[in-house]
Amino acid sequence: MAKTILVAIDLLEDSIIQQMITDVQFLARKPENYFHFITVMPNLRSLEAYGLNCDSPSVIEKKNQALILLTEKLQQCIKQQFALPENQYLCHAVIGTPNYNILELADKTDADTIVIGSSSRNKRNILLGSTADYIVNNTPRSVLVIRR
Repeated sequence: MAKTILVAIDLLEDSIIQQMITDVQFLARKPENYFHFITVMPNLRSLEAYGLNCDSPSVIEKKNQALILLTEKLQQCIKQQFALPENQYLCHAVIGTPNYNILELADKTDADTIVIGSSSRNKRNILLGSTADYIVNNTPRSVLVIRR
């Protein structure tokens, strides 16, 4: 049975990406499994952190340009680091709140499983990071959490 797997990638967390590679490649051994990779940039002020240069004066044009560049950056990451066949995945880039956008794409793609990294940085979210915690507690789907 084919599975749709949503993989949330934080392009600023290279160590978590490295830990995800083995698990995603294991899941990809079944050619009928299809992946949707998503990256979410919180806002346009984050452009520099992501190494993106959008010089448009219009906010709408800047957002559109940022989404194109962010998608290209995600595609490059998947191609170079995950080495999956191009017909086995699709990349999505979004600007906004990670929690809601990940779950929204999971609903749109009818994902069976969500794969997400977690790097808890504070005592409040000692077991999971806040995004991973939100995803685990707000979806009926299976969630694979990759810890750093």
